[in-house]
Amino acid sequence: MLRIVNITGMWYNYNVMKRFTLVILAFFLVFTNIPVFSAQAFVKKDLSVQSSDKFNIKASLTYPKVKGKKDFKTVVLLHSLGTDSMWWSDLPDTLLQDGYAVLAIDLRGHGKSVYDSKLNKVSWKNLTVNAYKKYPDDVLSVINYINQEYPKLHFFNDWAIIGSDIGGSAGIIASDRYKNNPKTIVLLSPVVHTRGLYIPVSVAQLDNVDFLSISCNTDFSAIEAQNYIKKFAQNGFTTYTSQSKGTGMIMIKNAPEVIPLIDEWIKQYLKD
Repeated sequence: MLRIVNITGMWYNYNVMKRFTLVILAFFLVFTNIPVFSAQAFVKKDLSVQSSDKFNIKASLTYPKVKGKKDFKTVVLLHSLGTDSMWWSDLPDTLLQDGYAVLAIDLRGHGKSVYDSKLNKVSWKNLTVNAYKKYPDDVLSVINYINQEYPKLHFFNDWAIIGSDIGGSAGIIASDRYKNNPKTIVLLSPVVHTRGLYIPVSVAQLDNVDFLSISCNTDFSAIEAQNYIKKFAQNGFTTYTSQSKGTGMIMIKNAPEVIPLIDEWIKQYLKD
């Protein structure tokens, strides 16, 4: 909806006929959910990366196709426990239309990342705590692979993370271990300690990172967690409580304000 507001802000520069045309176009876009800049071309890379223990991690890297462009502002998406990258709803498209590159990773045991080094299929339900502890390194394996595979393109000079519950935890710890911290991290239904991933220490070491934490008003454990994590943040830590039902990525589907909220937040940090 915010994109439509930006369009209408230009109406006063056009004559009556053009104004009428834009009204019809805006109406059409709202009710058909078609991106305003749908003509934009993109490059999509389906990635297969071996982790340090040879687990096969799958991810997709999508970025605007712009001739001569080498530097991309990138948003990394890390999903909830028990879901995968397909659960992000319209958020990836919204970010792409804003000109960002989007890296969506299926954490091990989820989505397409379900095969170990011997091609045995492994579900997240059967992972050990030690396997879950490898999540941050899996994220770094994908980032390092991209840096090595596409040395002439730069995706992680200016970047951000959006992570839901365990995805947010993995993103925070990976950020602490990576040479270049993200500009901001968005957390959906954060957790302090889950499946062996304890994040307060890593939060405390991210000196120049601002956080946005989003929880629904009935998710008391997430609200309690974000209030605790906030104590360790060295920079800004903003919280938002949604009135919709559902936790984690379900909020994206149930709360229409969440995607625009995240989008506007990211724009503050990944500016041209």
